[in-house]
Amino acid sequence: MTITQPGHAIDLARRALAREDLGRLDYFRALQDAVQSGLPQRDIARALQITQSAVSQALTRAASRGVKAIPEGFSGASPYEIAERYAAGDIDRDEMVRQLSAWPYVKAPDHADQLAREWKAILPPNPPGTFDEVGEAFDKGLIDGDAYDTILDAAEDAPDSL
Repeated sequence: MTITQPGHAIDLARRALAREDLGRLDYFRALQDAVQSGLPQRDIARALQITQSAVSQALTRAASRGVKAIPEGFSGASPYEIAERYAAGDIDRDEMVRQLSAWPYVKAPDHADQLAREWKAILPPNPPGTFDEVGEAFDKGLIDGDAYDTILDAAEDAPDSL
């Protein structure tokens, strides 16, 4: 029996979670690509040895989750997914920093008026693609503080960012 350091065990668990999430995204995208290329769901199901209903349900889940194609030059369809790809070991740290530094971040809405009117305002979540996703990746331990700072500096220097 091997003795594992607690920090190492957490890193392994974090990597496994990222792989699980990314595996589901990759599966959804592959199904979407198969359908878009003209394959009938019945043929996809037969090839995967699953039911046509399972294919249909997976496509419905993909649509409800807003699964999108990965933009050219990136390894994920969102900043958070890129951080997950790094945490899963799919890309190295330099590539993760490069991609997140180059990401065309969506400007988060300004809620100052609503906050000024109502101190307990329940604000809607930010749209996908804002810099908040990098913060969430940092909070969940997918990226380190130095990478976060480097990405933040690059995003602040980009026109119309943050």
